[in-house]
Amino acid sequence: MTDIVTSTSEYPPYIHESWHRCAAMMHPETWRQPHRALGVTFRSICQRKAALITIAQAALEDALEFMDRRHCALLVLDESACLLESCGHPQTLAALAELGFSAGCYCSESIIGSCALSLAAQLGQPVKTTGRAHFKQALFDWCFCATPVFDNHGRLAGSVALVCRSEETCPGDLPLTLAIAREVGNSLLTDSLLAESNRHLNQLYGLLESMNDGVLAWDSQGIVQFLNPQAAELLLLQPQLSQGQPLQELITLPALLRRSIRKRQRLNHVEVTFESQHQFIDLVVTLKPIHDAQGDSFILLLHPPEQMRQLMTSQISRVSHTFEQMPQQDADSRRLVHFGRQAAKGNFPVLLTGEEGVGKTRLSEAIHNETRQAGGPYIAINCQRFADPDAVADFLGTGPTDEQNGQLSKPELAHGGTLFLDNIEFLPGEIQSALLQVIKQGMVTRLGSQRMIPVDVKIVAATGQNLEDRVAQKQFSRQLYYAFHAFEIHIPPLRQRKASIEKLVRHKLAQLEKPFAVRYRIDDEVLAQLADYTWPGNDFELNTVVENMAMRSDNGRIRLSNLPDYLLSISASGESTWPAMASGLSFPAIERDAIVHAARVTQGRVLEMSRLLNIGRTTLWRKMKQYHIDARQFRER
Repeated sequence: MTDIVTSTSEYPPYIHESWHRCAAMMHPETWRQPHRALGVTFRSICQRKAALITIAQAALEDALEFMDRRHCALLVLDESACLLESCGHPQTLAALAELGFSAGCYCSESIIGSCALSLAAQLGQPVKTTGRAHFKQALFDWCFCATPVFDNHGRLAGSVALVCRSEETCPGDLPLTLAIAREVGNSLLTDSLLAESNRHLNQLYGLLESMNDGVLAWDSQGIVQFLNPQAAELLLLQPQLSQGQPLQELITLPALLRRSIRKRQRLNHVEVTFESQHQFIDLVVTLKPIHDAQGDSFILLLHPPEQMRQLMTSQISRVSHTFEQMPQQDADSRRLVHFGRQAAKGNFPVLLTGEEGVGKTRLSEAIHNETRQAGGPYIAINCQRFADPDAVADFLGTGPTDEQNGQLSKPELAHGGTLFLDNIEFLPGEIQSALLQVIKQGMVTRLGSQRMIPVDVKIVAATGQNLEDRVAQKQFSRQLYYAFHAFEIHIPPLRQRKASIEKLVRHKLAQLEKPFAVRYRIDDEVLAQLADYTWPGNDFELNTVVENMAMRSDNGRIRLSNLPDYLLSISASGESTWPAMASGLSFPAIERDAIVHAARVTQGRVLEMSRLLNIGRTTLWRKMKQYHIDARQFRER
């Protein structure tokens, strides 16, 4: 019989190919009910194909109503031709069930032979098989029309089929399955896109709700569309009750923000003041207009001022000098470190006095790093900058206006850290009054504003002047002087700390050993020469000289010849360091003694001798030959 049907030319080639495959596996006369997936297996398949089943069920029910109780059945199969769902005329469903076509059965070609239920999935196209087109004789009385369903990625998701008796088939049956399959595929695509959009939306909401900044969004009508918990907390609002409400009824917007909304202008990190629940709220905001066909909507980011200050000041200044880095081998240095540590314990202001170069700035850095606010900013200011009254706004900042953003004051920049005011005697009276307010109340008022802004800042000031005299001359506030005078640290000039010079020199050399990779040794006569000098530049000058000697040393050995020339020729009293000459000596004798002294100081190095004597090398060689002086006899052996 197979030979007869395969020779028939009325069927398409894929039917003939299917017959040949089936002939090798089965006999057309025998029929066994298809294998079924049952229990957990079938439930697992249905769970995996839940979207397909749900969408296809609705489409099949709509199609049944269209067919007006026609004796047929509509089936839903997965990509492996497993029957998932069926509906239709009860008599048709019962007849199919007798053949084994019930939920869970596999309708693959290897089980039921040539049939549209398997061929549609194999070929990926609509297929109709009726009568003797089937390989199995048990299906000769039936007509099967099936169309595959594809997901949004173009992969086979399953198929839908219409089954009826052969004598009841209609020309529109296959196009009907094609229409149903397209509807199901489009619905699957829509569901997939909707699920993906919901997933992205949930991710976006999760991101917005986890942000440190507040996020507020409203539409073109001013209706609040989104409010994250941070924004609700900052603006004293309830998130659930605020969404869907007009923004103007919830809070009073500042004029600058209202104008930007009206003009649809963007704002970036602008400081404004809201009014909510009868309270004023200072925030830094960023406004982003969104332009679309439905009108302009807006997104507002709310930044707490404290976080913005921390972000700004974290990049401004960090200092590393500590008390551990300061020399403490002598009594004067230990006294200085002791009082510095005491000054760091409280939040009271500290005044450092002493001549220029004694190390007031370094001491202020060490005090900052010892305070509880060591992790905060360290803002150092030379008050000579503010001697001009026009520079007052730079120190006190300015309040925001309808046209301009505000400017942070220096105490605000130093909030949570230390404000170091060098040469404080130059501060104008207006800034002195504001500084006194910071010290007494922990508040600062910007220029052009009535609002007092709380600040937590350690004030350290420094001066080389007698502030008491400035008070008497009415050039410095008496109250501010008393505030600083409560804890004053005086640093004596280096000429009054001669006993400390040797220890300071050795401490500085020890610090230079690591960067220069050299172990330094210094001659006693060099230390003696340093101790005799008056050091008008104090510790700063001493450190500069030590660095200069270290760079000029011979493999770490520091001799008199390594000292700067002015230290060799100038004594502590400012007089010449050349040995006293006996009266009555002739000029040649004096000249010879000068050359010999220079040779001793430089250990016979002719180049350094010429520099010390301020004459050319050629002239020096001629004079040495004239006076029979051999430089080699002065060199260290």
